[in-house]
Amino acid sequence: MTKTKASKPLKRSKTGIEAEFHIIDNKGLISNRAGEIINNLHEKHKNIDVTSEIGQNMIEFGCYPDVKEYNPTMHLLNSIDQANEICNKKDLMLFPFATYPGKFEPQMTPKAVYKMKMKIFGRSRIKNSMYATGFHHHYTLPKGVFDEKTKTLKFQKRSKLERSMMSSYNFEIAADPALTLFAQSSPYFQGRFLGKDSRVILYRGGKKLKYMGGLYAKLQQMGGLPPYKQTVTDLLISLSNRWKRWKKEVKSADPNANFDELYNYKLDIGWHPVKLNKHGTLEQRGMDINYMSQIVAITVALKFCLKNIQREFKEVIPADLAIDKPFKVENEILYIPPHSYVRNHLQKWSAYDGFDKPEIYNYTKRFFSFVKNVTPKKYTSIIRPMYDMVDKKESMSDQIMAYAKKKGFVDNGKMDDSGAQEISLHFADRFPADLNKTREALEKVSLL
Repeated sequence: MTKTKASKPLKRSKTGIEAEFHIIDNKGLISNRAGEIINNLHEKHKNIDVTSEIGQNMIEFGCYPDVKEYNPTMHLLNSIDQANEICNKKDLMLFPFATYPGKFEPQMTPKAVYKMKMKIFGRSRIKNSMYATGFHHHYTLPKGVFDEKTKTLKFQKRSKLERSMMSSYNFEIAADPALTLFAQSSPYFQGRFLGKDSRVILYRGGKKLKYMGGLYAKLQQMGGLPPYKQTVTDLLISLSNRWKRWKKEVKSADPNANFDELYNYKLDIGWHPVKLNKHGTLEQRGMDINYMSQIVAITVALKFCLKNIQREFKEVIPADLAIDKPFKVENEILYIPPHSYVRNHLQKWSAYDGFDKPEIYNYTKRFFSFVKNVTPKKYTSIIRPMYDMVDKKESMSDQIMAYAKKKGFVDNGKMDDSGAQEISLHFADRFPADLNKTREALEKVSLL
């Protein structure tokens, strides 16, 4: 029987990015002056999307989503560049990695939603969210599956676009261990080695990551890597259950809290690595922040992966064969491993071992092979950092660890404060040059 190729959807999906950074001073120490930078940016540049985060040591940049990946990425780079100028005048710097390697005592931004989280998680555990910064990637959901008025999913039986959404959602869960490895930049936290991706361990926690000190260790429903969903009904039920669970937690922490005022929409609830966003996007939020060359490479790669799945109506199917041959494509089917293997094994190997684990190296290599096949050749220079990582079997965490070892900063897995300061200054100094090089590469691609 000859398979008829489905017609392509008319909608052109948009890409958006969010990037969080720590602030350090010219001595390499964490600074809680993020508010000053944000206020100055708002005063001088009205078009910048910049906001505070839960920690006063953190700043978050967004961008205006667009169908062309060039526009949001350039907008983000320009915003960060303008922040760099202000930081220089204040003897401050953006620290481009997910965890500061030394010890510091974070101060929380006094917003109602953050205060509520502190009541739920406690003063000690909530600090994990102030120790870690990340990078979030947004891609528009397929046409017709999202209701802009109610800010939730539509239920459509036998819809190809609905199946495309589920394929995209499950793909991002399967891709998580590879994506987190490509973005990995956080081997040290509070003066000690936790894992090559300390941010993932600190933030998600839980039994699967063997770390019950994580922020969401006891609330995996809210912040852990979720299992695949087979149907929109499954997804809607999980969203409803998550909303009910969080409402219960809020009421338990503060019986007088106005839940609907704190959380306007059900999709406001949930801080897990892959989620549906109230803006009608599929959000991949599990990755470390890193140099912009790496962030833009991942942005472009993920955009074309999702574009291929949605435009070609590729079915993303879990299968045992994908344990050994992940991301194998055959007859318009993209095979991914069972979610139990992804969540119980690959997630842990990526966070703790990185490229040292043969299984995660093979996984990441095969993921990048899929990326190359679906990404137009003119973007080869943009995704080159991902190729270099696979080729060298080296993440940014590996580079940071090698530098610390060379300088003798680490003793029995622990780092002194002076070593943390020198590491921070060394790598932060290289950040503006990488940003400029990334901008030049994007400009060349836009002319092709």
